Amino acid sequence: MNEYLKQYIELQKQFRETEGDPDSVRALYTFKEKLELSEDKQAKEVLVDVYDLLDFKKDAYELLCQIGNRSDKKTLKRLGILKDYAKNWGNHYALPRPKTPEEKQKEKERQAQLGLPAFRYHPNPLETGAFEESADGVVCDCCGKTTHIFYTAPFYAVEDIAYLCPECIANGEAARKYDGSFQDDFSVDDGVDDPEKLDELIHRTPGYSGWQQEYWRAHCGDYCAYLGHVGARELRALGVLEEVLDDPMWDDEQKEMIRESVNGGHLQCYLFQCLHCGKHLVWMDFD
Repeated sequence: MNEYLKQYIELQKQFRETEGDPDSVRALYTFKEKLELSEDKQAKEVLVDVYDLLDFKKDAYELLCQIGNRSDKKTLKRLGILKDYAKNWGNHYALPRPKTPEEKQKEKERQAQLGLPAFRYHPNPLETGAFEESADGVVCDCCGKTTHIFYTAPFYAVEDIAYLCPECIANGEAARKYDGSFQDDFSVDDGVDDPEKLDELIHRTPGYSGWQQEYWRAHCGDYCAYLGHVGARELRALGVLEEVLDDPMWDDEQKEMIRESVNGGHLQCYLFQCLHCGKHLVWMDFD
């Protein structure tokens, strides 16, 4: 057994025993980056396993295609399984690396450099996929200006809108011009009495794409910040699984469903965080 495989087995054991806690995920990412720098075939073979464990299915499939022995039946079987995942999932549902406070600050600085407005209820819209970047740029339907960042999540309006820039969402012009909204005002938690907060949420905040009607959580008298799509693995990696289960919204059966949820699966969870006390909450729906 080579040293790469020994280290992987130890890291995999740690990952399984802790149910993918933040430290175990960070350790796997550090190991992944080390293997990616190596030209050793044994390192590449183990890298396939690391990619697979972290759900980088596309990367695992492509690397195994390059280095795998196609005369080996086990390799062929694994290629077949990974091919399906690569086609349907790509790397979209890869387990994210838990960010340090420094990394979070760098992300804020990057968004500021891109000219992305600050959205209180959706702080990382590039990361969640609410916006996409375009090197060539597209023309915003609302203001007519070229933008290199455009909106991709739901916008509820009579007219069919192709592109919206972040600024037209942040200043409310898109919602005003098209009499539209980014979130259904009936699909939100109760407990927020300030109408200005609801106006900001539905008219000046990027939405998100769910399986069914998107729903927005609230806590401490205010709407929460949307953080992205998650499953149980992601919640464990962030260290917040038990926290989101401590929620009177869910009964025991529903809590078990959250524990078994898979990001991108038939039951999808969506993560929110209270802007005031920091508590994490989820919403979930089915495809």
